Amino acid sequence: MNQTLVGRLCRRWDRLVDDAGRPRSLIGASVFRVLAALAILYQYLSSYHQRHYLFGPRGAWPFAAPVEQATGEGALSLYLLSPSPVVFELIFHAGIVVTALFLLGWHTRTMTLLTLVLFWSLHQRNPLISDGGDNLVSIILIYGVFAKLGAHFSLDASRAQPTRGATRQRLGGMLHNAAMLASAVQLCLMYGLAGLYKVQGQMWQSGTAIYYVLRNADYGWPGVAEHVYQDAWLVNALTYATVAFQVSFPFFLFLNRHTRRLALLGGIMFHIGIATCMGLVTFAAFMVSVDLMFVTDGEYRALGASMARARAAITRRAHVFQHRRAPS
Repeated sequence: MNQTLVGRLCRRWDRLVDDAGRPRSLIGASVFRVLAALAILYQYLSSYHQRHYLFGPRGAWPFAAPVEQATGEGALSLYLLSPSPVVFELIFHAGIVVTALFLLGWHTRTMTLLTLVLFWSLHQRNPLISDGGDNLVSIILIYGVFAKLGAHFSLDASRAQPTRGATRQRLGGMLHNAAMLASAVQLCLMYGLAGLYKVQGQMWQSGTAIYYVLRNADYGWPGVAEHVYQDAWLVNALTYATVAFQVSFPFFLFLNRHTRRLALLGGIMFHIGIATCMGLVTFAAFMVSVDLMFVTDGEYRALGASMARARAAITRRAHVFQHRRAPS
């Protein structure tokens, strides 16, 4: 009897280990890599002509200021190694090259670490122009070093991979799943704490916060924001919906697959609205890239199949239309 019980427990343990070692959301992790890399590249290239003014040793943020900050707070940056313009140019252009290789998925794990170091260094050089999206992506990239970010849409995935032992594959799957779980917890903390912080504000309680946000000249998108803040009912609805979404996100993400889909759809729509009405495009892109990590592989494949069927139907209708219009 004891041997039977031990054997049953061992089989259950083996199934548990096998399940824990099976990597999940590989497509989502790769989608995050592509979108996050594109947003980081956009930040590099959009500031390229002003790079000396924004990040250079003789720029708007004096070299001595971040050095003092690094000494007092430990905010390290490769740009603080030397005040030489040549060193600055080398590090800045290295950031562009490394991020491009990260986007392509070439030696993805190494490029993930290098992208993290160079991107973090860039914003520590001038922290005045960073936002919450930069901070979140930097944290996710730490976890991403242990995840399989190059499983799809990458040069690593397109070339033959060396055969690995079962134990090593299982360990890699466990590390990937742990990194994805840590990313999910980080995202939940960000949304949940932001919502709880808003609950304490008088303007959020009165339903007018969105109005004041969009009237701010630093954020409102002229020609778009006016259509929102001029509608009192819409302002109230969006204000309360924002708080409700952020507070409920941690519960919805882990409750079941239906609430997870609702939470992720809400997050994507929320940040598309931020990009549209507030003009915070890179912030929204960073946040959407993290949200899309948690769409399952099955859901991505189902979405791809639906898009393929829709494209085929459109193609057939176009051929029929051309055939009807062709002269007899």
